[in-house]
Amino acid sequence: MKHFCIVLLSIVLLGCSSDDDNNAQESTIAGAWNLVNVSGGVTGVDEDIEKGAIVWDFNETTGMVTINNTITDASFNVLLDSGTYTYSVSAPADADLLIVNEVNVGSLNLANGAFTVEETFDDGFTFRFER
Repeated sequence: MKHFCIVLLSIVLLGCSSDDDNNAQESTIAGAWNLVNVSGGVTGVDEDIEKGAIVWDFNETTGMVTINNTITDASFNVLLDSGTYTYSVSAPADADLLIVNEVNVGSLNLANGAFTVEETFDDGFTFRFER
């Protein structure tokens, strides 16, 4: 019986593996992000944007986001004009929400070195940001 317990204990200890994700995931939107794609809407827009054309810089210490937008085409949906705005991330039960200038701009999904903001109404736009 003693040998059986030792064998069983060995199997249990050696048969376990870690299921922790060892990839370091960003958990914050602090810092500068490039708006690289706008998609969705009623017409099914899918516009790629050159990195550096629209940059959002989030400062967690001050709770401010500075937007630098160099796109001059007024028909292009850039979400917000250049300027400095207050921001926060609200976390209700089912999704994080990005609040800019006290307006809910959409649900926030941060993963794999990028994040998206999806407008929460039907036929809303999705905005993709990358470092």
